[in-house]
Amino acid sequence: MENGQILRERSQALDRELAGVLMKISDTAERAARNIMMLRMKRKAKGVKLYDKRNDGQPGR
Repeated sequence: MENGQILRERSQALDRELAGVLMKISDTAERAARNIMMLRMKRKAKGVKLYDKRNDGQPGR
């Protein structure tokens, strides 16, 4: 095999691996965003102010 061809194949393999890692990151970020939205909805349903710094688990007064 020619040296250039070996480098191209190696580069393609690394590109495929990187694409896989980026897809996993994207999936994780999407799940995190979904979980954050669900938590916000639960807090809102309980009457907790989103920016209440006391955050003692009690609804904002």
